[in-house]
Amino acid sequence: MVLDKEQFDAFRMEIATFGNIPILSKYCGIGCVFCKVHTDSYLGQYPKIPMIDEEDLINGFKYINSNVNYVRLGAGVLVAPHTDPFLHPKIYDFIKIASDYFPQKKITTVTTGAYIREDKVDFLNSISNYGVDLSLITMQEQREAIIPRSERERTMFLLKYAPLNKCTLMFTGNLEEIKRDLELLHELGVHKRVRQILVRRMEHTAISQPRLKQLSQKCIDNYEKCITWVKANYPNVIFTVPILKDVFRGGNNEYFIDADERIKKIKAVIANFSEDIFVNLICPLSGYEYFTKAFKNMPNVKTNLIQNHLYGGSVSVAGLLNHRDIREQFKPSKNDVMFLPVEMYNADGQDLLGEHMNELVKYYNTKIILS
Repeated sequence: MVLDKEQFDAFRMEIATFGNIPILSKYCGIGCVFCKVHTDSYLGQYPKIPMIDEEDLINGFKYINSNVNYVRLGAGVLVAPHTDPFLHPKIYDFIKIASDYFPQKKITTVTTGAYIREDKVDFLNSISNYGVDLSLITMQEQREAIIPRSERERTMFLLKYAPLNKCTLMFTGNLEEIKRDLELLHELGVHKRVRQILVRRMEHTAISQPRLKQLSQKCIDNYEKCITWVKANYPNVIFTVPILKDVFRGGNNEYFIDADERIKKIKAVIANFSEDIFVNLICPLSGYEYFTKAFKNMPNVKTNLIQNHLYGGSVSVAGLLNHRDIREQFKPSKNDVMFLPVEMYNADGQDLLGEHMNELVKYYNTKIILS
């Protein structure tokens, strides 16, 4: 066993929270423009993970939620982020061990593919419940500007022959580039072999490098136009939904389904409160208008927009909300009950800065419900 107690606690938390098994913290050296591994000081609270061994891997399996369909090996969200699983010398052994241990689940690795060995592709194809989540970004003119070590030839080999679970494209802000990317994937028959092709909006934070901010803003300015075109021409391609707006319905409705289910559950809880109980919903930018509309006829409920000042930039989602931003922006006159997004907290009940939910309960002296 390689991990010490501090490392294992972080390792366990990442697995239990996100279903990712972080297997090393080695910087991949690909140089992606959106990599924040060296600049995100908020990730510094988590220890670096050395290359784990088989014992660590198998110990980590027990923290995988039995209800999830996927087990991901490699980069984590908070622990050992922005690395490449194929940097681990035992990655092919780990994939086989995980696939045997979880025969009913899909084993995946999120990667740019830069370190996958061509002579191992037949082996990977032999594992029936394994698939690569290939972060393709783009195959057009911008590729080398975004991924300096782009490994074009290897990427094309993987697109043709590797067992693919998902292909992710990043909209660069140029509609012609996304058109050519999707044409390429369909010409290669990738759409017939993958579970999904995903188009993502490019995001940036306050600490992102200028090059990314420029690319991201161009992407954001044209994203609705992009998605309107994708829905009309490639209805089976899904896309990320940065804000719950009707223009984003159709390609990936799970965001709207999830929001509607949450709204229904929150209303059911509130229905059991007495009429004099005043409820505050803490909302990220992504869902604020949608939730405000849903609760507009309930006078004892107020939706409160909390912008992500911690990270800044284009961040809009619930998972990056934190206590600091809530304290700075939420100054209620009435506050009997607060509803907070469950994504704010890891499996240990801590926010991004490592503060436990109980600290916010004490600060506002009120009841908090996660939803």
